[in-house]
Amino acid sequence: MKSYKKLLACGLTLAMMAGMTACVDEVEPNSTPGGTAPSTTSGTTAPASSADPNDNAATDEKVKDIDTSTYTPSGNAGTIKFLSFYSIESDQKGKGQCLIFKSDLYGGDIATETCASGDAYFDKLGSLIASDASPDIVTKDAFMFPGTVSRGMFTPLDEYIDYTTPLWADMADIIESYGYQGKHYYYPHRITTSYALNYSKKTIEENNLPDPYELYKNGEWTWDAWRNMMLQFCDRDENNIGLYTTDTTLTPLVATTGTVLIDVQADGTITNNIADPNVTRAMGFYETLNRDGVMYAKQLGDWVSPQTFATNCDRLLFLAMEPEWSYIAETEQLQNPTGVESDIHDTVSEFAFVPWPRDPEADQYYQAYDTYGFLIPKGAKNIAGAVDFINLFRVYDTDPAVIDQVRNDHIAPEPITYTEGKYAGERRWQITWGEQEYDLWREMCDPEKFVFVTEDAFGFNSTFWTQYAEIMTAVVYDGESWTQKSSEFSPIIDSTIEEYRF
Repeated sequence: MKSYKKLLACGLTLAMMAGMTACVDEVEPNSTPGGTAPSTTSGTTAPASSADPNDNAATDEKVKDIDTSTYTPSGNAGTIKFLSFYSIESDQKGKGQCLIFKSDLYGGDIATETCASGDAYFDKLGSLIASDASPDIVTKDAFMFPGTVSRGMFTPLDEYIDYTTPLWADMADIIESYGYQGKHYYYPHRITTSYALNYSKKTIEENNLPDPYELYKNGEWTWDAWRNMMLQFCDRDENNIGLYTTDTTLTPLVATTGTVLIDVQADGTITNNIADPNVTRAMGFYETLNRDGVMYAKQLGDWVSPQTFATNCDRLLFLAMEPEWSYIAETEQLQNPTGVESDIHDTVSEFAFVPWPRDPEADQYYQAYDTYGFLIPKGAKNIAGAVDFINLFRVYDTDPAVIDQVRNDHIAPEPITYTEGKYAGERRWQITWGEQEYDLWREMCDPEKFVFVTEDAFGFNSTFWTQYAEIMTAVVYDGESWTQKSSEFSPIIDSTIEEYRF
């Protein structure tokens, strides 16, 4: 399996700490192939956040100073065409970088074309490539390994970016792991969290439950401790729910065993692990949770967004979703209603999160992880500008001064004021992260704390993942037998794998 314990910890820590927060008005990033919002029964997209549309008006946010010693920008990057299902210029993971890109230092601009997520996104990208109207850059959401990369949709970056240089060396192993037939199309600029267990600190306290964070710090956060907490919570009220998880977020528990459902290697080796004893044991644990009665039973609808969780966290103990996005969206739901009059500023959220609990039988603390980065589609016209953009994000993640400033932007944000629009002169709402939450979020990306593994079952095509999701949800939510369902599906996995071997 792909494991990155050997990555240089120092450089990675710098890269991880520079990560910005996720956009709270978009669907959950990397939730399912194509980026559609997860659901146990449908492809329903996440509801919009409570934020006012005027929140995207111009502000007096300052452009950060950035080091140019590791990469010298061209100064004339020009306009890059960006295809996505969200605006990267209003996304907290990219807003600061886009301001720098559009400054005189880089001389760039961004022309964004948005479209629906999911299969519609891939169809749009394929159509633009075929008609010689390719965008210059897309996010990792367009990257499925070996799916879309095997279809020749992207430009190899080897001749444009040398990943052995000091700027990229700490990501070299990850870049190499996504190589395809000797070429490298995806240069992720940072490690990021995959999924976690989100919860309300207020709910934990009011129900006299152990603090999950303290259990984690004390090395006591295990499958059994997690199960016992959910049992205690659900025993107190028949309306209480222990865990909401989706088709996609079922896999991180399996990953804590150190084994993934499907493992794709850069040399073309693809392994079907559906019958592996570790996978069977993890899915058996899910079966136990189903029998315990702690699993979600659609009490709040088919799809529970972070916003829904925020207003129902007194009865739903854990929400299994990407923590960066969820933490912000949950907080915004309570602190940033439509308009600025009722905004709550400078108040740390009641929400928190922890990594998935450690498998008590595993030899190390394994976790699923993710990356963030960009690709240049085949046929892009402004490759030089796109390369400038990609390198900028890596510089932003490794500049020590920016790293310090980004942390402070999270835990003690300076007020930002609208300069245009309906709320000109008013303060824009910003989340104030708790120091515990921010530092844990960075720690969850530290290879000194975890052994990271990658689940590659998402990387073939959406039809295949939908089939996989259906058998997993049938076991977790409908009480069907994993042994039976997995044996039925294993031949389908094998036939799919054969299509993608190289």
